[in-house]
Amino acid sequence: MKLLEKPRIYGIVDRFSISEFDKRVRELGVEDVFAMKGKNTFFIPVDSALSPNQSHKDMIDKQVVHGHVVPNRVLFTRTVTSSANQYESLAFTDNLKVFITMENVTVAEGGEMAYYVKSNTIASDVSHKKGTVISRIIKGNVPVKNGVVHFIDRSLMVVTSSIMLYLQEKDGQLSKFYQLIKEHYPELTYKLVSQNEHTLFAPSNEAFNMVNMRRLNEVTLNKERITRLLNLHVIGRRLTTDEIVDHSTRELFQAETLSSRRKLYFAANLPAPGPHFPSSSSSSSSSSSSSLMPVVTLEGAGVNATITTANIATKNGVIHIIDRILGIPSQTVYEKLGSDPMLSSSFSLSEQKEWNKRLRDRDEKFTLFVPSNEAWSYVKRTMPSAHKKLFMGEFSYHVRYILERHMIVGEAFSLEQLTALTSNSSVREGFQHERLQMTRGKIYFQARVRQSFGAEEGNMTEIEAELPMPEEFDYSSEYYVEWNGIRAKVIRPDVECVNGIVHIIDGVLMVNRDVTVSGGSKVLHSPSVVVVLSVLVGLVGALRGD
Repeated sequence: MKLLEKPRIYGIVDRFSISEFDKRVRELGVEDVFAMKGKNTFFIPVDSALSPNQSHKDMIDKQVVHGHVVPNRVLFTRTVTSSANQYESLAFTDNLKVFITMENVTVAEGGEMAYYVKSNTIASDVSHKKGTVISRIIKGNVPVKNGVVHFIDRSLMVVTSSIMLYLQEKDGQLSKFYQLIKEHYPELTYKLVSQNEHTLFAPSNEAFNMVNMRRLNEVTLNKERITRLLNLHVIGRRLTTDEIVDHSTRELFQAETLSSRRKLYFAANLPAPGPHFPSSSSSSSSSSSSSLMPVVTLEGAGVNATITTANIATKNGVIHIIDRILGIPSQTVYEKLGSDPMLSSSFSLSEQKEWNKRLRDRDEKFTLFVPSNEAWSYVKRTMPSAHKKLFMGEFSYHVRYILERHMIVGEAFSLEQLTALTSNSSVREGFQHERLQMTRGKIYFQARVRQSFGAEEGNMTEIEAELPMPEEFDYSSEYYVEWNGIRAKVIRPDVECVNGIVHIIDGVLMVNRDVTVSGGSKVLHSPSVVVVLSVLVGLVGALRGD
């Protein structure tokens, strides 16, 4: 409180002036918050964060002031270890729940660090918007008798910017992504500044250090490709991590983007407590309770990214900062199979006799229809003996035979390209068929034809009919592969890799006899088979009178 009264004694002048916030504190009569005893952490907005916007000042009420204080815990910037750990602010009540999080971010090539504080409102009321507000610490670690003070460039809990205005902030964490939009797809700015709500998955400046710049430059030279890439980062509605976590516990959660109906696929998990992650149930007189934030990952066009800052609230949607640029893959098919938890069973099988070694070749091209773990679980339930033999590691020939039925070598076909191959084929029973030459044998690629009728808004009827495929590729239709009467649906198409494309399917193109009677010395030379063959030879000889 003495710092608020006499900031000049502490050298808090000029661009660090806090007179506007001090004035608002006195208007609200909440001086006691800054005079309370103990060891606390205070975040104080400088004048430039408040003036000259009077409506902004009016939005700072008692609860917002409380949201700038972490009681009973001293947080220094040098002790910041992870943004996954969040602490209860004073604005943590029955009806309003606001957490505080700190993080450090590398903002320059030379490794210069910037420190940020985030307010995460997880339970809101009429006057306070749910979501995250992030502010940069411009002067930190000022010691006072009852804790430590950090001066920040934005008021916490107060939402005043649109998505576009947030991107345009000078020296912000997203300045490189904004520059990419501005130079190559300025049309997107109109969507992100409109009243319609959107969700933006924005790569941080650090994410640009992780991408293959040669490939990114190639994409920027093609208007269609860069448009699709940037639209891949946008969903046409508000999507928070709460919804993602809720759905991810029950099913594979996906959301359609603005990029030609391409989708993002999400997973969520809670990090295990460790030395820097106190249990959410732990509390003492010297520390406020803390909580672990869920780790949310997503995949878009073959690139896996993690949300590093979630739920940044804006007036027309929400921003999630991610650590990768979507749509510029860096993994080979081999690396993708090995890193995607949904494909661990297929990867394990492909390791036998190093069959998958060829998938590391960056100069080759592959198209793979890869069965998901659930697909192999179905095989285990319906063909337990065959499943056991395949996974025991002694039937590598049979494994290779089955996997090569799912693979094309020499071409990387997207779902759109596969559909184009069927453009001149006939339609039968609502399906369009075309046989694809695989590494071993042929399979059918099928597109279920859909057609919508009814021009009145809200009265559209979708039916399946024997109609030619539409000229425009439709990602909302259903796509299948079929072999020997076994049909598998494409559930995650176009997982791009540097040397191919993976399409994840919900079934395995195999039958029991693939393991029990297909070629391979282990089966053909077993004693029982030899005896049966001997008997058959004898019978044939007897019938012929030999």
